[in-house]
Amino acid sequence: MVEEKILIVDDSSEVLDKMKNLLELVGYSVVTSASGEEALDYLDRSHVDLVLLDINMPSLNGYEVCLRIRQSFALDNLPIIFLTNREDVDSVSKGFHAGASDFVSKNAPDDILLARVNVHIRLSRSLRFLRDVSLTDDLTKCYNRRHAMYSLREWFSRSKRYGTPFAMIYFDLNGLKRINDNYGHQAGDLLLRSVVGAVRNLLRESDMLFRMGGDEFMVLCPDTDKHGAVICAERMQKAIYDIVIVDQKVSFAFGIVHSSEDYKDMDDMLHQADTLMYECKRKMRASR
Repeated sequence: MVEEKILIVDDSSEVLDKMKNLLELVGYSVVTSASGEEALDYLDRSHVDLVLLDINMPSLNGYEVCLRIRQSFALDNLPIIFLTNREDVDSVSKGFHAGASDFVSKNAPDDILLARVNVHIRLSRSLRFLRDVSLTDDLTKCYNRRHAMYSLREWFSRSKRYGTPFAMIYFDLNGLKRINDNYGHQAGDLLLRSVVGAVRNLLRESDMLFRMGGDEFMVLCPDTDKHGAVICAERMQKAIYDIVIVDQKVSFAFGIVHSSEDYKDMDDMLHQADTLMYECKRKMRASR
């Protein structure tokens, strides 16, 4: 059974029924929308793997709908195939500029439509896999430093331009080197995976966890004030308190910064978070 879901958008009930029956016959899950507005509303609430989109629709035409979809979904996240009877140069060019992945004629043989749907779903799946591999830390499966720097740059720019608030929690695990030296790297790897699992379970869906390297991690918390970030860090500490690797309890030092503070650039913000984290670590050592 094919697991992918396809959204068909067309103001013709005849076309919707024909396409839906064909795609369901080969195992796809299919939903339909009779207008561009209805389709956009559905995409705000639900995930699909491909969109078949009519060009000529009242109110919002296919080009406008495609442009709006591309504001939220990149080409590798959501293929869009235009259903059309118009394959002149201007129409095709306009469609690709709007963000279309392909065109298929409404009068094309069923095998042609199915082949193009299959190709774009497989291509999208492969591109997502490659993207995830390039942005994911192999050991812990959280995001890696490359994605951290990209995401921080994006959020910093968004905050400067639109005033969108976000907080950053930078934390460093205590005792990883000691565990590696005394019990081997398998024990250290278990520590890292256990901490990531515990932290992930309490973060919001919008929060992002990154491994910056070694025993250092970063959490980006969109739409969060500094007090909220402090509460989040305290919950993270509580979540990992019961983790014991061999005979070692787990803890971490952290530093918190917020977009409302006057940082000249992203690197300045990251440096301040790192500085605060090391101050926290020195205090923890002094209190032992």
